[in-house]
Amino acid sequence: MKLSGPLPVKAKISDVTAARALDTTYQNTRGRPLLCIVTVYLERANVASASVRAEARVASTSPPVLVSGWAGLELMDNALERIDAMLVFAVPNNYYYGVVPAASGAGSYAALSHWVEVEL
Repeated sequence: MKLSGPLPVKAKISDVTAARALDTTYQNTRGRPLLCIVTVYLERANVASASVRAEARVASTSPPVLVSGWAGLELMDNALERIDAMLVFAVPNNYYYGVVPAASGAGSYAALSHWVEVEL
């Protein structure tokens, strides 16, 4: 059996912020793996049991369910907390991917700040 050689690295970098949204599924159909670098703004409200998180999800089927990484703020005290967090994850060719927010406590939320994809 003959194995093909490695693909040369193209490292094409694209700012896709305007074309991406949280809680939306995308499919990598570029013929190459992607490296996604996503910055999310997280705000945890100052109410009891408040939390907020954003999960990077990747899978061969849609919707993607495998959590490949997450960032979040969990209840530590009743103070308002804010953070910009970066999620970095790889997406094989033909796989589905997205960033899914989850928040509890009135006023807690996640928002997309920036999304860059690097075609490898």
